Amino acid sequence: MRVRLDAAALRQTLSDLKVLVGRNPRNARFIFNDSTGQIEPISASTIGRVMDVEASIAAINEALLRGEHNVNLVVAEQAPAVQDTATGAELGIVQLVAEQTTYFYGSSQARIQNIETAAAQYHGLLVAPGETFSMGSVLGDVSLENGYAEALIIYGGRTIKGVGGGVCQVSTTLFRTVFMAGFPVVERYSHAYRVSYYEMDASGSIDTKYAGLDATVYFPLVDFKFKNDTPYWLLMETYVNSSARTITWKIYSTSDGRSVTWETTGPMNTVPPPEPVFEENPELEANQIKQVDYAAEGADVTVTRTVWKGGLVYFTDQFQTHYEPWAAVCQYGPGSDSPKKLARKLELSQCVGSS
Repeated sequence: MRVRLDAAALRQTLSDLKVLVGRNPRNARFIFNDSTGQIEPISASTIGRVMDVEASIAAINEALLRGEHNVNLVVAEQAPAVQDTATGAELGIVQLVAEQTTYFYGSSQARIQNIETAAAQYHGLLVAPGETFSMGSVLGDVSLENGYAEALIIYGGRTIKGVGGGVCQVSTTLFRTVFMAGFPVVERYSHAYRVSYYEMDASGSIDTKYAGLDATVYFPLVDFKFKNDTPYWLLMETYVNSSARTITWKIYSTSDGRSVTWETTGPMNTVPPPEPVFEENPELEANQIKQVDYAAEGADVTVTRTVWKGGLVYFTDQFQTHYEPWAAVCQYGPGSDSPKKLARKLELSQCVGSS
């Protein structure tokens, strides 16, 4: 007689354990030294490991036959694709190929904190040749425990306070950089309504040419993805200047000679915002009023991009965006006089409406 553990039951147990034992390898992170033209490591690579379930089942049953009570699981190491010793020449990272800056004048301190926290996840990150990069998979869990704060987010048809408001400033900046670099966009979603931050120019004024060039991420439901369709690695760097209210995204690689031209319809089929919505808020005092959501005009925008290489059209794509008209929402305390009169007195023009 030979005693063996049931393979099916053991397989289920080990499959659960495999998730705990396994660790994905991580590439080193780098920055590009513009003075020397070399990459410099800022974070070490990490060796991964994966359990071989079938080999571990065999090892356990063999140990059982020998009368042993302890056995090592069969675990293999996985080397990262890029270690700390890699050079820019080896990876094809030799020059700046794209750079874009967006602006967030008027952001709260909580929103700025979220922009800084999210942007840091991508600083020094590498994208392999041929890889489809998922922004959401790198972002991870947007939570208070991971350094994010509560700020305004769009959720359920309203702008409300939620953890991570401002992360989409980061995704919008990446989208713009990828767009201008001429890389294929695999997945992109716009916001439900036009957000002023994403149409700001360097002076803080609204420039409608940026309408339709925003991107939102709410992983795993909503993601932003692009493809590195070159034979070279990409190195991404992110820089947030909180005092200047800017975030800059840089991509270093080897230029393959591609360039981008684009045109936009601008906001079309515009629809005025609905009349303001008034809500009673028991947390406010009588005759106290505040605006918690902001009116926005509805519109349709089509942006057409043409990517050129070697004097010929490499590819053309379109980004069609529909923005819903958005109502201002104003809250007032119980026992208040006419909310519209309060709004007019405090010069909350969006709460007054057109009537």
